[in-house]
Amino acid sequence: MKRILNVLLVLMLAFVTAFNFAACVDNSDNDTTKKGLSYKKIDGVYTIYKYVAEDGVDTLDIGAILSEAGITNVTIKKGAFDGNSSIKNLIISNAVTEIQAGAFRNMTALENLEVPFIGRTAKADAFDGETAKAEDKAVDGARTIAHFFGTEEYTEGKSVTVNYGSGTASCYMPYTLTKVTVNGAAGYKIPMYAFNGAPIKTVVIKEGTAVIGENAFANCASLTSVELPASIKTIYKNAFNTATILKNVTFADGASEVAIKDKAFEGCASISYIGKKVSELPANTIDLTVVSEIGFKALDFGNENKTYTVVAGTIAAENLTSALGDTKIAQ
Repeated sequence: MKRILNVLLVLMLAFVTAFNFAACVDNSDNDTTKKGLSYKKIDGVYTIYKYVAEDGVDTLDIGAILSEAGITNVTIKKGAFDGNSSIKNLIISNAVTEIQAGAFRNMTALENLEVPFIGRTAKADAFDGETAKAEDKAVDGARTIAHFFGTEEYTEGKSVTVNYGSGTASCYMPYTLTKVTVNGAAGYKIPMYAFNGAPIKTVVIKEGTAVIGENAFANCASLTSVELPASIKTIYKNAFNTATILKNVTFADGASEVAIKDKAFEGCASISYIGKKVSELPANTIDLTVVSEIGFKALDFGNENKTYTVVAGTIAAENLTSALGDTKIAQ
């Protein structure tokens, strides 16, 4: 009798374990009409494969949902949010490690997108020749913001072409999307050409990101403001080149020893302020007190009608002259 009871106990424990495991890896309940976020293990990887709109919900914090479930190393599947017309604010945490092409296609209400990296994964080069690993090279559309959105045309979508040096990536972004926040892990590098030509108005880069890659925001003709974290250390060449209406670039408290490489802000004709973030940004001011290195024509804005006040910090006079190019400064 005791042996039979032991066998029954083992069977019950096995059933409970199996049930709990199933609950952890699959929240779909096989209900195709279930509202909210659906995820399960696909080929051994936690995968978000569908979101069904919830009544009255316009902000979706995926990180909070995954944290509550104790899940990390998650992939967002292609088309997971396809056709969603309710989510305005989509927040994705570092628990997500891969975003498949077109995951956010046809999201017609999306205004603010927060992501832990740009492109398919967090692995990508910030400058030409950084690594020898082909899988980390920023040489294709999978390393740009275009990767998130599909190539399928829709009424509320804007046709966008993102350049990545040797080619272009085409996509349709929602007209509503105006702000992108990057919440990268410590040491994250925004890839080369990540936003090149994309119609984004505001970019906020949160603490953790250390590098902005070459040409990352070049030709962003809609970009008006950029907030940089204390962790930022290098802004590579041409990073914001010809972002013609970029007005304010601010560094968070604690930023220091920042290197701004050649032509980083060349052609940014609308620049009003670059420097530490303060409550009221002084107009036509360049504050370089957080900058330790400045490159050739890095601040050659190409606007003959403005004269700037410069706080040079530790930048030597000859380096400042080289960086400013034709930009006028108050004597």
